[in-house]
Amino acid sequence: MSQLQSTSKAQGRDYPAEFVSDDGEVVEFRNGRPETLYAKAQRELASFKFELYATLAADPLVSDVCIRATVALTSYVTVDKRTLQPTVAYLSNISMMAEAGIRSKTTAGSVRRCMVKLGYWVDVGQTSDGCRLYRIENPRREAVQMHVREAKDKLRADDAFRKENERRRKADRNAARVPENGTPKALEGAKVWDDRVPNYDPNYLRAHLGVSSTEGKTNLSAGSSTLGHDQPFPIPRSEEEAVQLLVSLLNGKETRLGPINYFRLKLMSGELTPADIENHRRLVA
Repeated sequence: MSQLQSTSKAQGRDYPAEFVSDDGEVVEFRNGRPETLYAKAQRELASFKFELYATLAADPLVSDVCIRATVALTSYVTVDKRTLQPTVAYLSNISMMAEAGIRSKTTAGSVRRCMVKLGYWVDVGQTSDGCRLYRIENPRREAVQMHVREAKDKLRADDAFRKENERRRKADRNAARVPENGTPKALEGAKVWDDRVPNYDPNYLRAHLGVSSTEGKTNLSAGSSTLGHDQPFPIPRSEEEAVQLLVSLLNGKETRLGPINYFRLKLMSGELTPADIENHRRLVA
């Protein structure tokens, strides 16, 4: 135990004996008042117990029942007034079962062996009636503190990884979602007719898009130059890619949402052919 700072011997004559060391000096002041060696030892013991409980709570090798048993045992540890050192303590199986909520003597024995093995309880002998005496230590304090730091780092990394995966899944869901209304982003800036009232005849597309062209191959785009007139375009990987392809194929000839959406659905189902585009071009020319 560390020595207390003291004032002069002359001042020691002005204080009661319990505040004066054997040398006749007043012990150090705490919060403006002198503190006895015994009071300081009691304060240090209480601080030790709090640190011990914190270590036990975070120690992955210590079970809940071991923690409860240690709390019960340390409640009997006090300060020896003569040596100013913490006393040893003992706890019978019956007392341990009652105070720590343990159901059997077998479990109580397992707790003793575990805590002795880990070094928290140091066996120093036994009482006259056979109860084991223990000195309480905190040998794993630094190891457990290191474990806590590493556990926090891992949990933070796992949490960041989980959030990133969730963000990616959400982005993928949004990208795959088919817009029900509104103008495709690829057509922003182009002239779009008011679509609140249908301004095209559905039969207009049905009547003419099925007619085959006799011109052979067409050079509608770089992606369709190698396709036969009746060979469907490859299915795009996304809605955005489909819209971009349609804008390229139509060359701005048609920007109404009705035909665009019709072609988009047909393209995504693998049914749109160069002949469909060519027939539509001639009709809107």
